[in-house]
Amino acid sequence: MKIFTFIPINAIAILFFSMIAINGQSQEIYLDDIIEVELDYGSKDARIETHVYLTSALWNFEEQYLGKYANVGGSMSGHPLFISYSGYVSISGYVSKTLFAEAEFELYKGQKGEFKVTRLRAVWTPNKYFRMILGRDFPCIGLQDKVYYPTSKYRLFALAPYAYYQILRATGWWDAGIHLHGTIPLGENMKLFADISLINGPGDQHNGAHYLETHMIPNEQGYMFENFHSKARQPWDNNKSKHIAARLAFSPIENFEFGGSYMTGKYDVDDKYNADYLFAHLLYGGDRLTVAAEYAQIMVQVPDSNFNMPTFTDVDGIIFDNKNIGDKQVTQYSWYISAGYKFFVDTKIHYIEPVVRYEEMDPWKEDAMDRGDRRVIWAGIRFSPMKHWIFKAAYLYQTEKYKDLKNDGFVIETVVDF
Repeated sequence: MKIFTFIPINAIAILFFSMIAINGQSQEIYLDDIIEVELDYGSKDARIETHVYLTSALWNFEEQYLGKYANVGGSMSGHPLFISYSGYVSISGYVSKTLFAEAEFELYKGQKGEFKVTRLRAVWTPNKYFRMILGRDFPCIGLQDKVYYPTSKYRLFALAPYAYYQILRATGWWDAGIHLHGTIPLGENMKLFADISLINGPGDQHNGAHYLETHMIPNEQGYMFENFHSKARQPWDNNKSKHIAARLAFSPIENFEFGGSYMTGKYDVDDKYNADYLFAHLLYGGDRLTVAAEYAQIMVQVPDSNFNMPTFTDVDGIIFDNKNIGDKQVTQYSWYISAGYKFFVDTKIHYIEPVVRYEEMDPWKEDAMDRGDRRVIWAGIRFSPMKHWIFKAAYLYQTEKYKDLKNDGFVIETVVDF
């Protein structure tokens, strides 16, 4: 005969709290009194830290902002939208004086409730001149770790430039591999920085063997950039070719550097077609003045058959014949310059900083009709009432050479980190 079958959850709670309350008085529990439950891994000597970076924003862009082929509205276009846009949670620790480990997760576009792994890395720094990273991190192509990453001081605006959205992001922004960094001192404040990464690179293994290269084709508007970049971001490799990235930068004085980076490798499953990236940059980050400028280019080799399509008439009645174009690659490039200057630094507030950014984008250099070419002006302000809390407000104005789009608007963002 069963005398006892189960104990309700609330009975367990009552039993627990009754054990820590004696004679009607609650008792304090000290850490020294706790019986620890041992884990199968971990070091008690490691200094573990958790840091969080959160952003919330009000978006209000016109109907064709960041839409498919840049002429169809997306989920954040056409109406004002309050959004808990994203957040980053970093759990890190020093295993030893020279070995650092980090796991970082992004609360990706918070309205969707998604999580994305950003960094999973072990960082070995045997001395101040050399660092080796194993795992998922920023590859050394472009300036994603210095400008596009939301926590960077050079990210003056809530939204990154086209150099990231339409050129760089095919790498997935983060990528798994081996990342090496070296610093060569040349004088009191003069330095040379050298980086190299061996990573998976672009290439999507989820949608069939030849999915990616067959999607690098024009449409009626001529916009080609989303065909490749939105499909090339992968969690792991799809072929035998590994992309190699290298970056070299020179710093003649403190807070100022310029340099360039290059990455190459095959992106298709048959290791036949190359994706080559070329970047050049200039950075200055003083106490008040902040400047970031960059040129970004990608050259994607594609099958000849991608351009052997029937003649079509576009939305304005212009006849465009894709046959016999002779292009075996698609070249896309963009450049920008952004700047900000801080006022009232460390007075009763932290600072106020007017900011501006100018951009140009060509999504298909070989297109004689210049469809999709655009110029962009951002103007705004950053206000920090105290350290670790920033408000950003900016307005975007765009013009296109071939056909004007409804893609202007503004974004107001608040950032807190702890």
